[in-house]
Amino acid sequence: MTNAARLSLKVDILGMDNFEPRPIAFLDTETTGRHPGIHELLEIGVVIARGDNLAMIDSFEVKIKPEHLELAEAEALAINHWSEEAWKDALPHGEAVRLFCEKIRGATPAGWNVAFDRAFLEPAMNRLGIVLDDYSLDYTWRDIKMDFIRWVYLTKQEQKFGPRFSLGSAMREFGISTDDHHHALPDAMATWQMAQRLEEEFKKIVP
Repeated sequence: MTNAARLSLKVDILGMDNFEPRPIAFLDTETTGRHPGIHELLEIGVVIARGDNLAMIDSFEVKIKPEHLELAEAEALAINHWSEEAWKDALPHGEAVRLFCEKIRGATPAGWNVAFDRAFLEPAMNRLGIVLDDYSLDYTWRDIKMDFIRWVYLTKQEQKFGPRFSLGSAMREFGISTDDHHHALPDAMATWQMAQRLEEEFKKIVP
C-alpha cells in the first residue's frame, strides 16, 4: 500500500473526509467603558464567514439599551458616538444578547483583541442563564490580533508595529479602510478583512 493510500484510509476511518469546519463569527463590541463587571455593552457587530475560505455568509449589528448609563465613561460614550437619538431603537440587553447568540449559533467567535469582547459577552450570556454549549459555540475564541503579531515577527517588523499592534496600524498596512471606525459592524468587517489578508500573507511566507 502506498503512503497516499494509507493516508486516505486513515482519513476515511476518522471521518475527516466529510469534515466541515465551523463558520467563523468575526465580532466587535462597543461598550460604555473599559471595565467588565462595571460597564455595559452598547453595540455588537458580527460578520459570519465560512470556516474553510472565509467567504462572507452574513452580517448584522445590534444596538443595546444601557441599563446603568450613570456608570458610563464619558470618553467611551464619545468614542462610540452614543446619543439618545442614535440609540432610540436599541434592544433591551436580554433580547440583544439572545439575538446575538442565535445569529452565531455553531460558530467559532473571533475578533481583534477578542479577550476584551469575550469579557463582556460571555458574562452577559451567563447572567441570562446561557452558556456556550446552549448555542454550540466554540470554547476557543480566535484572536486575529495574535495572527497579526505572528505575521509581524515572521516578517521582522516588530519596531514598526510594536508594542501596541493596533487594528488601525494593521489596516493601514494592508490598505483596509472604514468610514465608521468605533462602530461595531465596521470594525467587525475590518477584522474579517484582516483575517483574509493575513491568510494570503501567510501563504506567501509558507507556500
